[in-house]
Amino acid sequence: MSGSRWVPGLRFGPEFDPEQYELLEFHHRGGEAEVWRAVRTGHSGLKELVAAKIMLERDPSEVRRWLGRWDDVSHNAHRLGVTDLVVPSFLLGPAPHRPGAAPSGGLLGYQISPWVEGVPLHTWARGRHGGPAAMAEVLARLCRIVDELHRKRWVHRDISPANVLVDGQGQVKLIDLTFLAPLDHALTVAVFTPGHVPPEAEQVGGYPTTAKDLFAVGTLARTLLLPDHARLDHRLAAEQTRAELLAAGYGEELAQWACEPLAREPQRRPSPLGPWAARGRELLHAHRPVARTVGLAVLPDRSGRPLVATAGAEGIALAGPGRAEHRPPAGQGPYAVRELMAGWAGRQGELVVCAEDRSGALWVGTAAGWWEAARGVNGLAGAVDAAGELTVWTAAGGVLRSYRWAPGLTLTGQEHPDCRADRVLAAIEERPGAWLVLVERHGQPLACRPGSGGPDTPLGPSGPLRTGALARTSAGPQAATLRADGSARLHGLGAPTPPAEIGDGEPALGLAMVGHRGGPTIALAGEGGVRLRLPAGGASRRPRWWRPTLRPATRVALAMGDDWRLCLAAVVEGELQVWQEDAAYRWQAVGLPED
Repeated sequence: MSGSRWVPGLRFGPEFDPEQYELLEFHHRGGEAEVWRAVRTGHSGLKELVAAKIMLERDPSEVRRWLGRWDDVSHNAHRLGVTDLVVPSFLLGPAPHRPGAAPSGGLLGYQISPWVEGVPLHTWARGRHGGPAAMAEVLARLCRIVDELHRKRWVHRDISPANVLVDGQGQVKLIDLTFLAPLDHALTVAVFTPGHVPPEAEQVGGYPTTAKDLFAVGTLARTLLLPDHARLDHRLAAEQTRAELLAAGYGEELAQWACEPLAREPQRRPSPLGPWAARGRELLHAHRPVARTVGLAVLPDRSGRPLVATAGAEGIALAGPGRAEHRPPAGQGPYAVRELMAGWAGRQGELVVCAEDRSGALWVGTAAGWWEAARGVNGLAGAVDAAGELTVWTAAGGVLRSYRWAPGLTLTGQEHPDCRADRVLAAIEERPGAWLVLVERHGQPLACRPGSGGPDTPLGPSGPLRTGALARTSAGPQAATLRADGSARLHGLGAPTPPAEIGDGEPALGLAMVGHRGGPTIALAGEGGVRLRLPAGGASRRPRWWRPTLRPATRVALAMGDDWRLCLAAVVEGELQVWQEDAAYRWQAVGLPED
């Protein structure tokens, strides 16, 4: 019963019948209350499953104040009669206690609702029930409930995935009416649910608006389409969502549709939601998902040929001219992969692949097979050093961690408490044994040197990041960051210089960088294709740009071989494309053998 102060089997009820309900199973704890599945035994002996929300507040005056609020909510919700709005009842009674035992302590408030055999919307979305068509129906049913509530001039004010339940048939119920309010009454309390509130904040004394519910429905549409993505930044909600949808393989029209309720200006959000949901149903029914490649790594083999490792929902695969001579790690490995890296380890150059899966597990794969190295990680970066040893960096529990492996040796892990990190973005070895790691902490990109004792270096302002990269150059190490709005910046770490905008204002979805002749070479992927930023050459002091393709691209990877030639790989309209420099350092397309 981790997370709960009570155990199954305890009884509770009103003062006149304190054993009317029995706790069956702890569900979750949120804010001011715990939620349990419970059973009510009526005076006739009839049993009824209920959801019991137990208020944790013990101050008697606060308990009665909340009970008064809940009583008003129940009365108003019954009067509104909105279909599929789950209306609770309320009671005041002693704390849960053992059967037959005298209740002790003060009184608690209980919110009792009919038990709904469903799961929270985010849990349902992660189960991939029925694909895009089923998503469209669930969203349309939610919009019908919200529209009916708004037509009666009331607002929910706390719409979130946890408060929308979906059953096995895709039926939808909207629950937790604690903050239900009419549009013509001033607010006595403001509600802020991170990731689901609009940029305009509620104010005590102000009046509620439907715009807050509309924005929240937009965040839930994103949850349905992108169930594995991190929390939304409400300040850049539309920009972040559009970039994520395009990177996930959704089309421009569908991405624009999904962003309409997330508009920064409240008056631009669609109201009522029904017509907007109907357009979404058409777009989702017509949507044909492409094979999603979310992990990409390229590395030249011993012959200098590019070998590409790709990862996505179907696992990990290899591609490239030398693919027939190399095999991916054997056995059962990760399937739903988020991040990927690969290298040649040991004196014989054994292929080793590391992956972070959707559940946050770190996997390492070699010719001997796959094994799970750690859980609860976020982000993945690393490389094989000159001695042939692989070092992988990730974040777990808010702290930087490293894992080292070489053929014939056991994988060893180490925690670096001097480097706080929520996610790892990139890593390079500056000199033997000394690493530079690019991390994200509370939305802030930081460059840290584990074990050096020096302070972390902040890179630009805080804000949602898509990815980052590091490279060694003659002027010292440099970092590149790609933000959720598609803007890319280059940061010099060897001298206190301001970051430089790269990309000429064209938003990007993917970023890669490698230190090379004359400076860093940077690859960007976006709607306008793949762009390669090459160091300045000849008499020009300005970097040069080369576009190998104008077709929309989502992911890019760069690597340099032992002969100093660069390899570039990209996911272009769902297909893998590869380019490589020839002996004269001129870029050429590389043909990929068919399966």
